[in-house]
Amino acid sequence: MRTTDGTPASELSGFFSHHHVPSDCHIVAAFSGGADSLALLILLRAIVGAEHIVAVHVDHGLRPEEELDAERKLNEENCASLGIALRIVKLGRSSVATCAAKRGNGIEEAARVLRYEALEHVRAELGFPYIATAHTADDQAETVLMRLFQGSGPLSLQGIAPMNGKLIRPMLSLTRAVVEQVVHACNLSWSDDSTNADLRFLRNKIRHTVVPEIARVHPGYREALISIADRAAASAHAIEGLVDRVYAEAVIEEKDGLSIDTRVLRMLPEVVSEQVLYRSWSLVGGSAGSRLPQSGVRRLLTLLRISGGTETIVIGPTLATVKDDRLRWKRRGESLAAGYVSLVYSSRTPLEGSRVLIIGGEPESPLPVAMRARIPDAARVGRMVVRSATGGDRIELAEGTKKVSSLFASWHVDSQVRWQIPVIEDEAGILAVLGGAYGGKDRVARRCLVPTLARNDATLYSVTDTEGMDCG
Repeated sequence: MRTTDGTPASELSGFFSHHHVPSDCHIVAAFSGGADSLALLILLRAIVGAEHIVAVHVDHGLRPEEELDAERKLNEENCASLGIALRIVKLGRSSVATCAAKRGNGIEEAARVLRYEALEHVRAELGFPYIATAHTADDQAETVLMRLFQGSGPLSLQGIAPMNGKLIRPMLSLTRAVVEQVVHACNLSWSDDSTNADLRFLRNKIRHTVVPEIARVHPGYREALISIADRAAASAHAIEGLVDRVYAEAVIEEKDGLSIDTRVLRMLPEVVSEQVLYRSWSLVGGSAGSRLPQSGVRRLLTLLRISGGTETIVIGPTLATVKDDRLRWKRRGESLAAGYVSLVYSSRTPLEGSRVLIIGGEPESPLPVAMRARIPDAARVGRMVVRSATGGDRIELAEGTKKVSSLFASWHVDSQVRWQIPVIEDEAGILAVLGGAYGGKDRVARRCLVPTLARNDATLYSVTDTEGMDCG
């Protein structure tokens, strides 16, 4: 949204006018303490007044206490200088890891979910109409790049919405360089979150490694990506009515899920069918907190084309079955939770989140060496179960008996997710500990070891993520 003089303040004023946000409204402002969120406070103060703003800083408990103490002090000084009230919400050291384990979508996503929950809690408590975040044009460009790399559909490229209900993002037209100038003009300094340099997170990898190279080759990359987002948003708006009508005609919501008339979806352009599936996911799988990956959409679209016969696939925490021109889509039984115990009775046993224990190799989906363990059938004694580790667990390895807890410690696996690591046990004791998909290793008991030349004939046990490869 461009305004007449193009200054940052007029950009925000134009946003408020365009989206019919009153200039005297009360706003909860997400305040990390960085340059972007500090600029947001400065610019909001110029429009609605300091007395109408409450800054909320969410401490995720993910960084060293010394860094957090210095950040809190600077945040308090900056808010006092601007005359803006500050609230600090502490999540606790294990909150994010626990949420990530439950949702299965990683630390970054869990931190974002908890942050927005905290902001909404403060907004509701105060009775304010809006929450404002400090997303910039650079964030928008990075988001579009992330979705391109993730293979998202064309409508998913619309990126960050400027307004979504009570949530407003008034700085999307401003670059990160511009917002830093806003802060410098007020003679304020900001804090830098050390996790923003952690390249384990996809956005950080894109920001620090991919974007500089793209900018070198094509300096106008930001405007080009934002143009893609704008056009994708316009396309989404154009087909929204059609998706509404198709959903009403083809989808029947049921107690444990829904069913879809595949004949209707087969007659539609694929982009419309995709949106019907995404909307359906919000009912069937969205409550579990996991997202519907593009690979899952592709598999569902393939399933829709089946006429005659019955076929079932697993998509994350859901089960989709096509029969008699209807796709019946429902949640699976609850994923095995902390302390889980389940008989190993089939080629796939669902674990926490979207992970699955696989027995038997699949030539079309070869698994990395770090995610597989071969156990010969002859080594098994009686029935097997897959379960979480317990305090007294020991496994007899080639180098001697080891406590399972010691294995976890040597792998440096987060204590909050150790319970998810599958332990396979038969009537003679622990056969294997499968930590390969959780940052550890796959270890098998000494009695399971077989000569090298015979290992290819042994049963393959592995844990993989249904969002990462086709395991259906």
